[in-house]
Amino acid sequence: MKMVDEKDRIQLLGKIDRILGSSFNLTKVIRMIYREISRVMDTSNFYIAIYNRKHNKIRFEIYTIEGKEIEPFSRTLSGGLTEYVIKTKKPLLINKDLQKKCKSLGITPHGKNAYSWLGVPMIYKGNVEGVMAIQDYKKENAYTWEDELFLTNIAAKTAVVIANTRLVEEEMKRAKELEMMNKIVHRLTKSLNINEICESVSESILEYNRNFNVAIFLLEGETLALKKLSKGFKDEVPRDLRLKLGQGIVGTSAKIEDKIVVNDVSKDPRYLSFGQTSTRSEVAIPLKIKKKLIGVLDIQSNELNSFDEDTVRVLELIADRLSVAINNAQLYEEAVARSRELSASFTIAQSLTSTLELDDVLNRILEVIRKNFGYENCAILLVDKDTNELYVRASSGYPEYVSKKARISIAKKEGITGFVAATGKPYYTPDVRNTPFYTMGKRTIKSEAAVPLIVKGNVIGVLDIESEKFNAFNERDIRMFTVFASQAAIAIENARLYNETKEMSLTDSLTKIANRRHFDLILENELKRGRGYARFVSLAMIDLDHFKAFNDKYGHLAGDQLLISIASKLKNTVRDTDLVARYGGEEFAIIFPETPNSAALKVCERVRSAIENHYITLKKFGKVGTTISIGVATYPQSAQTARELIQKADLALYQAKRLGRNRVETV
Repeated sequence: MKMVDEKDRIQLLGKIDRILGSSFNLTKVIRMIYREISRVMDTSNFYIAIYNRKHNKIRFEIYTIEGKEIEPFSRTLSGGLTEYVIKTKKPLLINKDLQKKCKSLGITPHGKNAYSWLGVPMIYKGNVEGVMAIQDYKKENAYTWEDELFLTNIAAKTAVVIANTRLVEEEMKRAKELEMMNKIVHRLTKSLNINEICESVSESILEYNRNFNVAIFLLEGETLALKKLSKGFKDEVPRDLRLKLGQGIVGTSAKIEDKIVVNDVSKDPRYLSFGQTSTRSEVAIPLKIKKKLIGVLDIQSNELNSFDEDTVRVLELIADRLSVAINNAQLYEEAVARSRELSASFTIAQSLTSTLELDDVLNRILEVIRKNFGYENCAILLVDKDTNELYVRASSGYPEYVSKKARISIAKKEGITGFVAATGKPYYTPDVRNTPFYTMGKRTIKSEAAVPLIVKGNVIGVLDIESEKFNAFNERDIRMFTVFASQAAIAIENARLYNETKEMSLTDSLTKIANRRHFDLILENELKRGRGYARFVSLAMIDLDHFKAFNDKYGHLAGDQLLISIASKLKNTVRDTDLVARYGGEEFAIIFPETPNSAALKVCERVRSAIENHYITLKKFGKVGTTISIGVATYPQSAQTARELIQKADLALYQAKRLGRNRVETV
C-alpha cells in the first residue's frame, strides 16, 4: 500500500473527527468515513465490517473487490479472518502463505483467496466496534508494519465515531419505540370500535416502519377473518379473506399459538401470497387474552431479513396492547347488544382516559361508580408483587384505619378479594354470611362483588364493590363490573406507563438523580415561590476535583462508579426538601429552598467534608476517592433570575477552584 504522508494522515484523522455528530445514521456515517479514506489511500480491495455484540453478527457495510463495491451483507460470527481480529482485539497482517497461516491460527477464510491481508480492530473503550481491512489478490508482501500502524490510527478514530453514532442511533430508536407505544396506548383508549382500533394500530406500525404492510385477523369460530389490511397490500389480496387454522404462516401461528418469524418467505413452505407477490419476509404474532386466542397480527415486508429480535419484541408489545384493546371492544359490543344501560357504562368508562396520573385515575374510577351506579362502598386494591398481597390504593365508604392498614394475602386466598386475585376470576356473593372465606371489613355489608383487574394475562389488582343490601347485584351488574374493570385495568396500566415515562424524562440515566431538565424546572418553580412569599433560595454548584485525571488513571467505568456513588452521598447528606441534580458531566447542583446563604454554606461545608471522607472500592486499586469544590449563590441577595443565580454560583465555584479546590466559596 502506498504510504500516506503525515500531512494527509493528520487531515484524514481530522476529517473523521468532524464526521462525529454530522449524522445519526450509522450507514451514512460509515459511508462518509469511507469516502474520506478513499481520498488518501487505495480502497479498491477494502472493507469495513461492523460487529453487533448483541446478535453475535457482523455486517459488511463497505466491501470492495477490484474496485467494485458489493452490496452490504451480514453473517453470524464464524471462524473467519474478521472474526479472529474481533476475538483477539489485535491487528492481523498476513503477507504470504495466507491459507497456511490461517490454518495454523485455526481460521477458515471466507470469499476470494488473497495473497496479502491486513485487518485491524476498531476499538472504543475496550469494545470492538468492528474491523477495517485491506487485501491484495495479486501479490504477496503487499503491506508493511507502517501500513498496519496507519490503518490502526484510522480504525481508532473511526471506532469513536461509530460507537457514538451507534449510541445515539440506539437512543433515538428507543425514543421512537417509546413514542410509538405511548401513541398506541393513547389511541387505543380513545375507541372501543374494532375497526378503528385496527386502523389505529396499523397506522402506528406504519409510522414506526414505512416498509411494513399490516394485516389483522380475528378469530371467528374455527376460522380467521381478515379485519384490516394496510394500504401497501395489492388489490389482488381478497378483502374478505378467511383462513383455516394451520393455513399459511398466519393460520399456523394461530394453530400453534406462538409467533412465527420468516425472514425469507421463499424458503418457507407455509407461505401463501394471496396475490401479494412482493412480500419477502413476514412475522405473524397471535393475539391472546388469558391464554385464549382471539386473532393474529401479521406484518409483511418487501425486504429480506426485516425482522430482527428488537423489531419482533416491539411488535409483540403492540400485539399485547392490541389484544387487550380488541378484547375490550368485543366485550363492549356484546354489552351494547344486551342493554342500553351497559352501553352508558362504557361511555362513562372511557372518561377515565382524561388523566394519566395514577391516583387521579383511581379516584376517578371510584367517583364514576359512586355517582353513576350508586354504590358507596367500593375500593380498588392493587397487587404488591414483593409480598404477594393486596393493599388498598383507593377507597370510598370505609373508615380510614381499615383502608390504610388492610393487607390481604393472595397466596392464602384471604377474603373475597384475595380469592379473586389468586384465581383471576370474578366472584359474587349475594349473602356474605354464606361465604366461608369472607373477611369482615365493615359490619353493615351484606353482599359483595369483586372483579380482577387484568393486563396481559396478569392480575394487577381487584375492583371490589360492596352493598349494605342482600342480593344487591344481578348478572347484568356483574357483567358491567367486568367490563368496567377491564377499562380500569388499561387506565391503570396507562397511568403506570405515563409515570415511568415521566420519571425517565426527569432522571439522569447514570446516577438516577434529577437531570438538567428536572433541575431547570425546580429552580424556576422555587424562584417563583421565593418571589411570591419573600423567601430565600440558595443554589450550590459542585464540581469534582481532577475528575479527568481520575478517569485517565482508573478508567471511565470507574469514573461512572464514582459519579453514581457521589450522587448517592450528596442526596443522603442534604434534606429531603433539597434537590440534588446532575448538571452535566462531573458537575452537580443542589437547590436549597427557603434557605439563606449562611445556612446553605454550613450545609455545603458538611457536604464537602462528607465527600472528602467518602471512598469507593476498585478491584485493582482498593479504596479511592476525590474531593469537590462548591460555589454558592443566594436569591435575592446575589441574583434575581435563574440564569443570574447559576452564573453567580458558577463564579463562586470558579473562585473555589482558583483558591486550591476542595473548598466552599460564595459571592
